[in-house]
Amino acid sequence: MLRLVVFIFLGIFSTLMLLGNKNGRASQSQRGNTGAPGDEMQGGQVVTCMNCHNQGPILASVAVSVLDSSNNPVTQYVPGQMYTARVTITASGPDLMGYGFQMIGLRDSNNSDLDGFSDMNPNNYKLATIPGGRTYAEHDNISTTNLFNVTWTAPTTGTGSVTLYAAGNGVNANGGTGGDGAGFGSIQLTELSSATTDPAGRLPKLTVSPNPVQSESTLNLENIEAGHYELSAFDLSGKKVWVSRQDLAEGSATVVLPSSSWLPGVYFLRLLGGNKATSVKVLKL
Repeated sequence: MLRLVVFIFLGIFSTLMLLGNKNGRASQSQRGNTGAPGDEMQGGQVVTCMNCHNQGPILASVAVSVLDSSNNPVTQYVPGQMYTARVTITASGPDLMGYGFQMIGLRDSNNSDLDGFSDMNPNNYKLATIPGGRTYAEHDNISTTNLFNVTWTAPTTGTGSVTLYAAGNGVNANGGTGGDGAGFGSIQLTELSSATTDPAGRLPKLTVSPNPVQSESTLNLENIEAGHYELSAFDLSGKKVWVSRQDLAEGSATVVLPSSSWLPGVYFLRLLGGNKATSVKVLKL
């Protein structure tokens, strides 16, 4: 009799846990299951969504990509720049009702958390921090779309290569994991810095004066090589709010930054030209 009671209790508990995880594995169970180093382990193996949601007949695969402000895929990041980290779940099979995902970004040098995600679209995803301090982006309830676009800010200069890890599933929404499918994937990004853009180490330097900005300000450029450059400004959503194309002479230059019409908040200025790329953060009051 006691065994029967324990069995029933464990069954109910397991069912509740499975139902709870529809609101996010990190949120409900405080666990990471993306396949990243440092995620949940069992028997010496990293546990992903495939450990539970891989019984078919739904089949699923996961792809991770990073897009710039023009929605172009990139494999290099500009330090401090805003990007879209996209998780795409491709699934098929009978009774497919929705999708879920979980993603984390780590430094390749020590597998520490990048902490670069922003919750700019809470109706499609949310952020959750588990004990130990790792922060994940993940689904908020079962999603009807197989695309999850997470706002991601690249780390500071000198971080080196990073990897974004994600797992996802296609589910039949029957309250358990039977019949579901899952997969996981990752993407590695290298840092676009002086080491990769300028062997001589003369990466252009950007400063804004004054910063914080109240109305118009001045963008100062140093270590410029003669050539054609594009200056652009992005808000935290990755939207381009200003662009200017300049033919600059070697040395230094100043450009008026027409920020008086910008809404208060944080912006990123980016300089692109030749093989040069650099950025600076600006606060608009």
